[in-house]
Amino acid sequence: MKKGYIIFLNNINTKAYFILKILNKEAQFIIPSIICFFLFILINSKRFFLLSDLSYWSGNLINQPYRILSYSFVHKDFNHLLSNLFGIVVVRYCFINLNLKNIFLFLYLIILLIPIKTFYLFIIDNFLFYNPNHLLVGFSGIIFGTFSFILLSSIYGKEYILNIFIGLKKNNQIYRLMTFFLSLGIVYSLLPSISLSGHIAGILSGFIIFFL
Repeated sequence: MKKGYIIFLNNINTKAYFILKILNKEAQFIIPSIICFFLFILINSKRFFLLSDLSYWSGNLINQPYRILSYSFVHKDFNHLLSNLFGIVVVRYCFINLNLKNIFLFLYLIILLIPIKTFYLFIIDNFLFYNPNHLLVGFSGIIFGTFSFILLSSIYGKEYILNIFIGLKKNNQIYRLMTFFLSLGIVYSLLPSISLSGHIAGILSGFIIFFL
């Protein structure tokens, strides 16, 4: 009886360890997905925030700097949210095929992409197009920035980012996939109500981060 109980506990420990190991590897993709989904529920409940409360607002970014962090994680509707969650799935697939060796890379990229692409947008909106009322939401800028980072990594490989080992290898299949998605994304960005500037800012930011 005691021996069977010990075997039962060992099986539970083994399964728990296996689950925790998987969660540890997948956390960089799960965390931003949960944040996006949680904020979507909060906004649609209309009890705490409105979409406009957390969106990028070019003319009010300095007075309300929290928007710099919030706008990338809120979405205008469920289809918008799903398309960006699909983008995270594509990012995961690409990193796996590039032999990613770091369990935090996607989180590092998010942290770097948000301020860089926001800076681009702020300069473009306020000093190039003089548009202080540009509103923008969505995770797609980060997705496009990560795609452009992956594109260059698939061509040249990328061992380190800011002296942190990530171990990305060259991969021609991923290069073709990223070329397709980026080309399709730019064409899609030309449609009405889609932010071309947000996507381009993300792409340029990803290229810059690649050289860090």
